[in-house]
Parts: sequence; C-alpha cells; structure tokens
Amino acid sequence: MNQIVLRILLAAILVVLAHTETKGDKHDDLVQRAFELRMAGKTDEARDLLTTLIAKDSMIASAHYEMARLHHYMFVGGGNVSLEDILTSINKAVTIEPDNVIYAYYKAISCFLSAFSAMQSDPEQVKPRIVKTCKAFERVLELKPDYHEATLYLIEIYGLLPAEMGGDSLKATTLASQLMKVNRVFGVKARAVMLPEGSDLLRYWGNLVATNPKNPDYLAEMGKAYLFRDDPTNAEKYFRKVQNADPSRNTLTLDLARYHIMKVMQDQQVAKEELPIAKQLIENYLALTPEPIIPLRTYSMGLLSKVEAFLGNKARADQLLKEATSLDPYFSRASGIPTLLLFDPPNQISHHYFSFFSPF
Repeated sequence: MNQIVLRILLAAILVVLAHTETKGDKHDDLVQRAFELRMAGKTDEARDLLTTLIAKDSMIASAHYEMARLHHYMFVGGGNVSLEDILTSINKAVTIEPDNVIYAYYKAISCFLSAFSAMQSDPEQVKPRIVKTCKAFERVLELKPDYHEATLYLIEIYGLLPAEMGGDSLKATTLASQLMKVNRVFGVKARAVMLPEGSDLLRYWGNLVATNPKNPDYLAEMGKAYLFRDDPTNAEKYFRKVQNADPSRNTLTLDLARYHIMKVMQDQQVAKEELPIAKQLIENYLALTPEPIIPLRTYSMGLLSKVEAFLGNKARADQLLKEATSLDPYFSRASGIPTLLLFDPPNQISHHYFSFFSPF
C-alpha cells in the first residue's frame, strides 16, 4: 500500500478514535455530574440532566443505569415513579452493554425488589419474578464468578423460599458448599442462611468470633444475633467494635435505633423506655465526623422526626421534617436504611449486600 495513503488512513482512524474517546469521556462526566447532583439532594436536576442526555443519544448505557438508580431513590422517597420505571431503565442499560457486571448486578437487585413487592401484593407473580431474578443473578456470576454477593442472594432465594415461590433447597445447599470452598466469610454467611429455624445464632457466630475476634463481618453478625435475642446492650458492644475497625459501617447505629423503634411498633406500652434510646442513637449518628452523606443524613432526620412525633414533640418533629425535605425532597421514607448500592459512583462495582428477608 502507498505510504501516503497508509498515513492518511491511520490519521483518519486516530481522529475517529479520539472523537469517540472524547465523546465517551464527556458522557461519563455528565453521568457522574447527575450522580453528584442526586447525592447533593438535587434529584430533579439530576433527572433533567439524564433526560436531556438520553434524548440526545439513547445508547448511553451509563445514563440509563444512573436513571434506574435515580428512579429507585425517588421510589423509596415517595416520588411519582414505579418499580416498572426502575426496571425499564436498567433493562435498557443491560441491553446496550450486556457484559457490564455493574449493570447486571443492579438489574438482578431490581428484579428481586419487584419479586419481593409481589410477595406483598400479587402472589401469582412471585414465582415468575423469582425465576427472572435468579436468571439475572446467574448472569452476574457468568460475568464475574467471584461476585459472592450474587451467590449469597441465590442461596437466600433458594434456601428460604418455598418451592411454590421458586425455592430449591438442594440448589441452595450446593451453592453454599461451593461458596465455602472459595470464600470463608461468605461461606459461613451462607451456612447461617441454611441453618434450621430456631437455631442458636449466638452460638454459631460466637464460635466464629472466637476463631477470628477482629473480623468485622463476624462481629456485625454477632451484634445482629444479639438483637434477635432482644439484647441491644450486647448488640451495641459488637457494633461499636465493627465501627471502630471500619467507620464506613456506622449505619449499624441506625440499625440499633430501628430496633428500639420496632419494639414500640410491636408494643406501644414501651414507648417511654425505648424511644429516648432511639432518639439518642440517631442523634449520635447525625453528629458523626465527617457528617453522613446527604441521603443518609436526611433519612436519619426523617426517622428522628417520627420519634419526636411519637414522644409528643410536634414542633421539633415538624422542624426536622422541614429541614430534611429542604435538603432532599426525595429522602427515603422507608423504614429500612436505604441500600448503599445507590450511593456508589456509577462506574464502581458495588459490594453492598442487604437481605430482603431480614430487618437488619
């Protein structure tokens, strides 16, 4: 080939590649900006930015993924969105980039959320949605075999649900055995899922803590086991050990507060005893340095507002609600702590795990 022609072709290719890279970088920057706006409590602005970006180019997978997470955030914050909006957006992202494990994992979580919703309102849809959920998690494992959170979700589904809902105890046992061989921490969590109902979780996790007293996962599970035994004092002791080792897990303080609130929901006669403890715990969380991110701060303020209202402090409750809403109109109104996978940067693989079957 003539050297001049070759050079012209190479130059043309470089121009195309450079243009493509710049365009991709620009899109990534805009999606990151939308994420930052949502994290700053400006969800409507984030949605407008993503809507404009998608209108200009509907093949930007990251924009659809971030839109799905934005819809998820609005959904738990009382916004005018539905589960179908979440699924529509994440399905578009996965269609555009089927090999992106970040999108695949979030799709699986979204499918599980849809199936869990059906358990409350549409029993006939539970099994078909669980089947979709399992296929979605299996796809995650095809892309990343060591994505142990996905395996643990499958073990919970197969091990805890009855057969008519899609459960399969044999599959759960097989997966748990395989997981134990490749990752001990996830393996023992899987075994805990498979324990017979009524098993002594304190003994189970206590034995593991004895073998590794500084393991934050074992310590956290030990604390939760104490909560299920109605022993919040010892639960707090173990939660503090976890947070001292890993400050990023300080939402365990909110779990402890939620425990005391749940006690009141079960028996209002204990309100005078339990609610002041919950109030103090939430205030402790809000006083952390550095202060919690806005979505968790406003969720906590909303939770504290409910506690103050229960205590009869209406003015304080109204003030907290007003402040939370001004910071973030779509802060989570759900009783559970918002899933932290909504708060990872859009290009980051999330390793946050939460059980659909446990309050903590």
